[in-house]
Amino acid sequence: MLCITSCSSFAQTKNDTTGTSQAIDSINRLLDHAVVKKQIPVLKKHYADDFFFQHATGQIDSKASWIQSIQERKNPYLSREHDSVVVELHQQLAVVSGTLTVKVQEPDKVSGYAVRYIRVYGYLKNAWQLVSHHSTAEWRF
Repeated sequence: MLCITSCSSFAQTKNDTTGTSQAIDSINRLLDHAVVKKQIPVLKKHYADDFFFQHATGQIDSKASWIQSIQERKNPYLSREHDSVVVELHQQLAVVSGTLTVKVQEPDKVSGYAVRYIRVYGYLKNAWQLVSHHSTAEWRF
C-alpha cells in the first residue's frame, strides 16, 4: 500500500520537492524491507532493468543476479534499516545517500554490518526505479 501511494504521488508532487523526496525515501526503505521479506514482485518493479549494484567488497550484481541471490540466501536477513538519508533531486533523477544497517541470522548467532551508500533512482516506466547502488564503506559489528 505504501508503495502504491508513494509511486502514484509523483504525478501530484512533481513540482513539490519535499513530497517527491519523501516518496523516494519511502521507496528506498521499502526496497530493503522487500529484500528482508523476499517480496520479489516489489523488487522487480522498483529495480531498473539495467540495475547495477557495486558492493563494498567490489562484487558486482545486476538486477537478475541480485534478485537470485536474495531468493537463494541461506542466512536470512533479519533487518535492513536506513539512517542519515539525504535525497538530492535532479529532474527525473534522484541521488540518495545514507547508511544501511543490516542484521543477518547466521547458523549460531546474529551478525551485522553497516554500509554507507549512494543510490541513483530514475523515474522510469511510471515509477521510481533504482538504477544504481554503490556501497562506499562497510564495517562489521
